[in-house]
Amino acid sequence: MNLRPVCLSLVVGTFAILGCSGSTYLHGKALEQNQYRGYGEYQPERDREVLTQAAAVKDAASVIFLQETLPEGIEMTAHTLQVKDGYSHQLLGKLAFSRGRVDSKQDLIAHVRKVALAAGGDAAVGLFLLTPASDYTQAQAVEAVILKLDPRVRTKLRPDEATVKGSSAPGLEQL
Repeated sequence: MNLRPVCLSLVVGTFAILGCSGSTYLHGKALEQNQYRGYGEYQPERDREVLTQAAAVKDAASVIFLQETLPEGIEMTAHTLQVKDGYSHQLLGKLAFSRGRVDSKQDLIAHVRKVALAAGGDAAVGLFLLTPASDYTQAQAVEAVILKLDPRVRTKLRPDEATVKGSSAPGLEQL
């Protein structure tokens, strides 16, 4: 007996049933979580302290959030992220965050930035999870790798910061 037609009809039937039940059936629900894990030696006290400090951060706009993009000098191999030779990036840790509901991506990014700053980082590479098809500006969760950028790469990503910090124009006084 040939099972191919039977399997194919089961798959088609399943999609037909799911398709008729509405678009929300195919979407999952993220659990509420706020977990930071620093790379290197296992130090749960340090990881909890990062989250505690993040709650007190007022302004984290200086932290660069890259969506699904690795900065120059970091590469992904089959199973890991690593810093390429010649770069001084530091991979600090990983954050998984969700309030257990749909949030604006901007709110999720704000939390990632606070945790990055509390961990000693100045950037994060993030991935949004469970984004509603009806509104791509929202998501239920975000996962991010927290890092400290090589200063040369940071300057390329935020050239306006380098100009402000390193220049002095007549009539302007740097504080």
